Amino acid sequence: MRLQFLLLPAAIITSAPAFAENYLTVPQAQALIFPGAKFTPADFDLDDGQIVALMNDSQVPLWRRKVKAWKVSTGGWFFLDQVIGLEDHITYALGVDKDGAVKGIEILTCLELYGGIRKPEWRAQFLGKRHGKIDLLDQIALISGSSLSTAHVAEGVKRLLATYALFLAPKAS
Repeated sequence: MRLQFLLLPAAIITSAPAFAENYLTVPQAQALIFPGAKFTPADFDLDDGQIVALMNDSQVPLWRRKVKAWKVSTGGWFFLDQVIGLEDHITYALGVDKDGAVKGIEILTCLELYGGIRKPEWRAQFLGKRHGKIDLLDQIALISGSSLSTAHVAEGVKRLLATYALFLAPKAS
C-alpha cells in the first residue's frame, strides 16, 4: 500500500485572523434608540462598595469600573458597554427609558460570525425588560453557534439594568 500526501499551501490550511466589523457609531446607535434626543455625557466610576453591590445584585461578571453613560433629554439613559464573545469583544449600546425598561439595544461592533445578535428579532427579546425581571435561561434565547456571545450580551444587559436601578434611577420618596 502506498501513502500519498497532499501538500497544500500554508495559506489554505491556516485560517485568516478574524476581525471585528463596525456596524454603527455611538451617535448612530443613539439616534436609533432615542430619535431626536440630546445626550449629556454622564460617565462615572464605580467605587469598591458599588462594585460589590452591583455584583451581588446582578450575579454577572464586572470587567471595569468605568460606566459609559449619557443622560437622555427625553428621559432615560443610554449606555455603551463591551462584553467578551468567543474570540473578541462585542460593543453594544443599551437604551433604558425613564421608567427603567429596555427601550432598545444595538450592536456596534462584533465579529461577523456573531451576526445573529444583530438580528432585530433577537434584540427585540430585551425590549421592556427591567431590573430584576430578566432571566437569562427562561427569557432570552441563545443562538446556536453564538451561545457565548448571546449569553454575554444578555449578562451585560442584566448588569446595566442593575447599574441603572442601583445608582441612577430616581429614588422613591
